[in-house]
Amino acid sequence: MSFGNIFKKFLIWRTLIFLVAVLAMFVIIPKTNFTDLTPKASTADLLKMWSNFDGLHYQDIAKYNYGASSKTEKDYAFFPVYPWLMRHLNLIIGNYTVSGLLVSSIAFILALFMLYKLVRLDHSAKIAKYTLFLLLIFPTSFYFGSVYNESLFLLLSILTFYFARKNNFALACIVAAIATATRVSGIFLWVALIVEYFNTHSEGIKSYLKPKIIWLAVPPLGLISYMYYQFRMTGDPLFFINVQHSISGRSTDKLILLYQVFYRYIKMLLTVNPWSPTYYTVVLEFLIGLLFLLLLIFAIKKIRPSYWIYCVLSYLLPTLTGTMSSLPRYVLVLFPLFMFLASWLDKRHPFIRYAYYAFCIVFSILTIAFFTRGYFVG
Repeated sequence: MSFGNIFKKFLIWRTLIFLVAVLAMFVIIPKTNFTDLTPKASTADLLKMWSNFDGLHYQDIAKYNYGASSKTEKDYAFFPVYPWLMRHLNLIIGNYTVSGLLVSSIAFILALFMLYKLVRLDHSAKIAKYTLFLLLIFPTSFYFGSVYNESLFLLLSILTFYFARKNNFALACIVAAIATATRVSGIFLWVALIVEYFNTHSEGIKSYLKPKIIWLAVPPLGLISYMYYQFRMTGDPLFFINVQHSISGRSTDKLILLYQVFYRYIKMLLTVNPWSPTYYTVVLEFLIGLLFLLLLIFAIKKIRPSYWIYCVLSYLLPTLTGTMSSLPRYVLVLFPLFMFLASWLDKRHPFIRYAYYAFCIVFSILTIAFFTRGYFVG
């Protein structure tokens, strides 16, 4: 698939989610908490609605850097690479929201192109195209076109694996280092690279001890650098973890096992008012959490070990705090599971495929509508 075809698919996707958001402006009353939305439908919201919730923090960091605004403490939970790119692009654009959307859009287009190339290393062109399609229709894919770091992290993750698969561990480790300064789960790319390295060099101990093994020390440097910066600013190198409770209510003082999290969600499904927007979020988090758990189980021996370990660690990390809050967004970057899902659905009866499409489309419309009107969906 050419870059031009990828770009066309992006434009169609971007247009469709924009139209849903515009229609939602005239149907759903906005919730202005944690947004810059106006109380009534306004043309100003056409941009602002893509930077709700975390997007405000990224704009805040891009404008003021860490430690210079009213949201000082909470801003430290958000890693620096994405807002750094926003800040520098803004020197040309002159609008932080537009700058963030451009960074996200450019990164997503490149991510789709590189994902196609990566899938083609193992699968047919049909499966590669299908993987892109499944990613685009996923209920929370609109985050790739919002002022969030999802698209940038997806690109960095794909590039890390692509370079590793091409046996260029130097580039793979450098990109992974940037990823660990983009998102905390980037550290799992380091684990995956170690697995990939030893999987690739499996001829014996001498094959492991090549000069390029030293590159495996590079990926954690992005995270370590940010931890050092936080230590200098706050006195706590893990401040980005310890501040999570004030942002999302996540428990950071104890670990909660996955079965306990699912038990909690089943209780919420039975007790939360089914007519409230909160209930929709609970349903979305539960269904996507369950879907990706099943994908992880069935994919154990079907995908590369490095892919699987990256996905399982990235999936489990947010659940250890006792919630699947934002999990529908976090799973967006688990592209190996979208590859596996594409291969699996391709062999299923058309009814199963169309049922999955219907699920994605219905939830996509609702999720886009709620998010752009200021309701939390992940």
